[in-house]
Amino acid sequence: MADKNEVMVEYRRESPDIHSLVMSSKALPDIRIDYTGIPQDQRGGTSLKLLAGSILYCFAATLNSALTARGAKVWSLRGCAKAVKGKDEILRTKVKEVAIDIEVALDDKDEPILERCKAIMERGCLVSYSLEESFEVEYHIKRLRPEEVRNLDSESELCQSE
Repeated sequence: MADKNEVMVEYRRESPDIHSLVMSSKALPDIRIDYTGIPQDQRGGTSLKLLAGSILYCFAATLNSALTARGAKVWSLRGCAKAVKGKDEILRTKVKEVAIDIEVALDDKDEPILERCKAIMERGCLVSYSLEESFEVEYHIKRLRPEEVRNLDSESELCQSE
């Protein structure tokens, strides 16, 4: 059993087209990547999406915790991560940068708490500051009023392609 300072994730190649990450977590289900029927040229980007998702979740959850610990009521918190690949000095493909965009809905009275938390969050979260020597991570936090929150079932404008 891992202690609280470590986690373990198991990888399983189930077939040439099916891969699984076993999370062994009550809150996080296993991840199954199934390329069955997907052409080879459309399979790229999975690892980059997993990395971006990890940074996004860590940042958003840390921001939420910082806000609620200081007494703010978070009506809604949504985010999007955009990861960009580039080349290093010997032309290997690598992660060049990740941009995190967050929309958080708070009452007017909680805006000063958000401003304090924005300053704290400029340092990032566990995952992003652990990777900061490898690539740049940008953070953008936008406050919404509760009445501005869009239907959570609708497609987010945060993650629309430019």
